[in-house]
Amino acid sequence: MSFTAYWRIYDETDLRAGARMTVTTPADVEVLVARLAEDTAEAAKIEHHGRARLTFEGESAPDHILVAGVAGGYGYFEYADDDHEPSRPVGDPASPVYHSDSDEYPAGSGLPIEAFTAALCEFLATARRPACVDWRPAL
Repeated sequence: MSFTAYWRIYDETDLRAGARMTVTTPADVEVLVARLAEDTAEAAKIEHHGRARLTFEGESAPDHILVAGVAGGYGYFEYADDDHEPSRPVGDPASPVYHSDSDEYPAGSGLPIEAFTAALCEFLATARRPACVDWRPAL
């Protein structure tokens, strides 16, 4: 199993700067988490290759949404698929608000990095919303 993460990188000289990483092992997950923790990294959109794709007007898209970001020593998720409305983990109450380029994650929704990494490893192995964390509606 594998997934690919795509994210923007803040670079004043290149407004299109970004990164992409294909993850195939738990060791790769740890590298991804470290890269997302860099100050210039934005939240990543993650597409699991073991899941179906949907077609809309000739365009193909993943059947799921997983967004993952790291800030202030915490990891933040948003997940949705046909079986789950957009949801975020019940995080550590001490985690701060996280502002990504497209969304805001409320205080208390961040996971300790170890739990965040374990959830990404579970997603890599199962292609499903990680069950190792509790979830609540994102809205």
